[in-house]
Amino acid sequence: MTSFSSVIAVLLQAAIFGFRHSNDFSERSIKAGLIGLVMGIAYVKFGRNLWPLIIAHCILNTVSAFERVM
Repeated sequence: MTSFSSVIAVLLQAAIFGFRHSNDFSERSIKAGLIGLVMGIAYVKFGRNLWPLIIAHCILNTVSAFERVM
């Protein structure tokens, strides 16, 4: 069972993650916030193990870089 404080922490980190990736309330910040939300939920579900999220973040950055080049 997930505690209330974990839910609040995941929501807050997602909002901060989204804002810090765009510095405004734009489509980009919303997308980043949703990614942050998914990663925050995964962090809790993976038993607070960062390695799967580090790998996912690297993959997302690589895909994003290829999209900009192509």
